[in-house]
Amino acid sequence: MTVFVNDETFEFSENPTLIEVLNQQGINELHGLALAINEEVIPRAEWSAIKLESNDRLMLIRATQGG
Repeated sequence: MTVFVNDETFEFSENPTLIEVLNQQGINELHGLALAINEEVIPRAEWSAIKLESNDRLMLIRATQGG
């Protein structure tokens, strides 16, 4: 199945959870991170339960300091 992560295409054999996608991407630091599936922000408490479907678009948003 195909999933888009920040507009890059990734293939998975099964429907991955959001946490599984983060692990696959090598993202271990979750502080300041937000996730949206198909432009809908997902609460952090649901990341380990929600499974992506084929052709879902996952956006990873990292908060940064600056001004």
